[in-house]
Amino acid sequence: MKLQDLKTLSKEKSISVFTLRKLVKKGLPHFRIGRKILLNPEEFDAWFEQCCRVSADTHHKDLDRLVEDTLCELNAILS
Repeated sequence: MKLQDLKTLSKEKSISVFTLRKLVKKGLPHFRIGRKILLNPEEFDAWFEQCCRVSADTHHKDLDRLVEDTLCELNAILS
């Protein structure tokens, strides 16, 4: 298991260090040695994929509900 610091992972994944710190606060698996935060890139990929999939699923459900509500309102107006 190769661990990377936030700066290295930030460059590799094109995500800011600030964003990585926010993800750590949201539960991203990490190791802390003193003030240094270390991440396993493989764990990051798995966690990020799962996190994004849940967000995308929620987004689609919200969008589907919005479209359905709009169509119902249009049908009511046109009737």
